[in-house]
Amino acid sequence: MRMRCFPDGVKNLMSQRNLHNKRGSYPAAVVWDLDGTIIDSAPDLAAALNILLEEHGKAPICEANVRQMIGNGVAKLIERGFAESGVIVGAAELQSLQPRFMSIYTPRATELSRLYPGAQSAIQAFHESGVAQAVCTNKPELVSRAILHDMNLAQYFELVVGGDTFEHRKPHALPLQSCLSALGTNVESTLMIGDSAVDADTARAVGMTIGLVTHGYARQPVETLGADFLISDLAALPNELGLRERNERIAR
Repeated sequence: MRMRCFPDGVKNLMSQRNLHNKRGSYPAAVVWDLDGTIIDSAPDLAAALNILLEEHGKAPICEANVRQMIGNGVAKLIERGFAESGVIVGAAELQSLQPRFMSIYTPRATELSRLYPGAQSAIQAFHESGVAQAVCTNKPELVSRAILHDMNLAQYFELVVGGDTFEHRKPHALPLQSCLSALGTNVESTLMIGDSAVDADTARAVGMTIGLVTHGYARQPVETLGADFLISDLAALPNELGLRERNERIAR
């Protein structure tokens, strides 16, 4: 079934897996992707990539094109950037380019990046409702933690898993399974929120419900990626999952 996204956020999509039936107790935990889901990091990634390209005598790439290259980690971004410039980078050279890219990117990772509308309010609402939260990203862990700190979000997450935290990264199941273990939850009570095929494939690898935002960096139409539901308004998600009612019951 092709999924449609409606202007009122997620309301008309929740019946795709009867998520309304879980209102009041679901989710116990949320695992978030970072780039393209919580933050629009493309401007800073594009700036760092272009500095690296210029150091190697290549013309800069417009930000719009870089947006289509984001996903699958730093190495893939560098590989795609050089390929756009007509250069096929070998494995050994790609390995050597990654530390230089990170040395460029890390100090400026939040100069131009911004939170997506509704991201902070959704994350805060989950936190205030007692929902455990983690970040599972293919971005290196240290810079991911720094970004969350600079965006004043670090306090909401019990765990940050980066692309270099474990031997495997998304879409391998290990990072997401590790989040479940650390948060003390299970697949049935946990929701993943992402923006791409990588996130959808990761959630499917463990059998977890996946919601995809429509504002991210998906390289294919997001409605074709097999998500359980689409999210056009992050701010609407907590209420659609019944968190307002949950909080009112707790307050009584």
